[in-house]
Amino acid sequence: MFRAMSRTTVLQLIAAVITIAVLTVIHQGADWFLSRLSLDFSLGMMFGMFLVLLVWIYEDRKQRRSRATDGVRSAEQQSARHTIDL
Repeated sequence: MFRAMSRTTVLQLIAAVITIAVLTVIHQGADWFLSRLSLDFSLGMMFGMFLVLLVWIYEDRKQRRSRATDGVRSAEQQSARHTIDL
């Protein structure tokens, strides 16, 4: 009546059950942790993350601009290196 399940199917079912259990524990732990946080700490943490993101974007743009101006020199250096390698 019932066909025996293959080994991979059994392993996939076990992995699915373990994944669901781990996600449930993470959800409950995050809920407990977030319920303990105060509002001013949460707002300060969000402001700090926003500030870090702004600095990261600024430095990335600054680095891209410096690469764009150095592109001519590095292309010349690269062609000189290829000539030396030959």
